Amino acid sequence: MTANILKITYGQRENNQRAARERLRRAESGEEFEEQEAAFVLNFEDLDDVERLMRRLNLQLLDIVASERPESIRETARLANRDYKEVHRNLKELEALGVIEFTTDGNSKRPILRDGTEAIDLSITFPIDTDTSNSNSRRETSA
Repeated sequence: MTANILKITYGQRENNQRAARERLRRAESGEEFEEQEAAFVLNFEDLDDVERLMRRLNLQLLDIVASERPESIRETARLANRDYKEVHRNLKELEALGVIEFTTDGNSKRPILRDGTEAIDLSITFPIDTDTSNSNSRRETSA
């Protein structure tokens, strides 16, 4: 793994799949190389998913989860100075997008960045194909 970074891409499914095939070919031939692990790549094909991720309140929660490492949803709400129900809803949305996950400790659910990553790198390829909006086609890829 090159870094503990979740790479989120938009409109790059073909590039990510091509890179995965190349890594597989190199691995099968015994080459040693350092590449981004597939678990740390998430590709959005739906512009609506990118919009949901980039909402100010969701970015604030991602910042809190990454930097403060709250022990629960309740603590996350306290750190955000927001209502628990709103924070819970936004965290569930981020979970549905594949950006965060929850660990369970007793009765508490602790939000963490996906696969324990510590940062997020967002990459968007232009031109943006606005016809893909509302297609509900978020894809995890092997890049």
